[in-house]
Amino acid sequence: MSELDFKKLTYVAKVISPETRYFTQALEWEAKRDTLVIQLTDIPALVMAYQARRRVPYTNNPRITLVDTTPGVRLANACEATANCLYSIAEVASNFANKASRGVLPAGFNDLRKKCEKSPSLEVAVALGDLQWYRKVRELRTEWAHYSSIFIGEDANGRTELGVRAYRRPSDKVEFRGPVFLCPVEVFVGWVKSAVATLDSFAGYLLNTFVIPSMPLDQTFLTPVYDEDGFPISREDHTLVVETISVREYLKRGGIAVEG
Repeated sequence: MSELDFKKLTYVAKVISPETRYFTQALEWEAKRDTLVIQLTDIPALVMAYQARRRVPYTNNPRITLVDTTPGVRLANACEATANCLYSIAEVASNFANKASRGVLPAGFNDLRKKCEKSPSLEVAVALGDLQWYRKVRELRTEWAHYSSIFIGEDANGRTELGVRAYRRPSDKVEFRGPVFLCPVEVFVGWVKSAVATLDSFAGYLLNTFVIPSMPLDQTFLTPVYDEDGFPISREDHTLVVETISVREYLKRGGIAVEG
């Protein structure tokens, strides 16, 4: 249901008025989420390409193996981009939440995480659930953005891993300690998938707790008429067929139940 919650939020966010200009941030959230989903789809293929990378013995010394580094660089780029994108989505989501809640929720996701961990019985804390993924991704993003580069390797069983050279200050090393941290790529992907589900659920919480209750349900607006495939209908002169509907009716058409 969490993905459906997110789709409902972005459906509602298309009703933009002077009072709801911040809705555009939900659409930015959607664009980043789409990017992240594609990245998650690409990573398994990049892992396979890395595992199949070309390796040949060096002619002058057979104990030396020459390895094509390009697949590893591509996989490293994808993992780093995924961590950065997820971190960014969390920030966009919390900024949207801050505006939707009129300041009740903090504008930074790390502050929101601290608030939830301090008071786990809060409704928003229950909605977000376990935020260990954020702690991990935040440290990865901080390390790779400010201190070191990601590297790709294999464990003794041939499982592909991403590596973190931990140059951060000791006080910043909470999730990843020691000079080097290794993590199977599939585990990293699992963190990201859990994060997407969590943020989708967060979208549903924001929609039902703050967004819909603040909307003028009986207010009307002009909107294009769409066909059964969701495309706007146009006339022969290229103008759009439009209709006037209420916010309440618009929500009902999107499968969003409202009282009254």
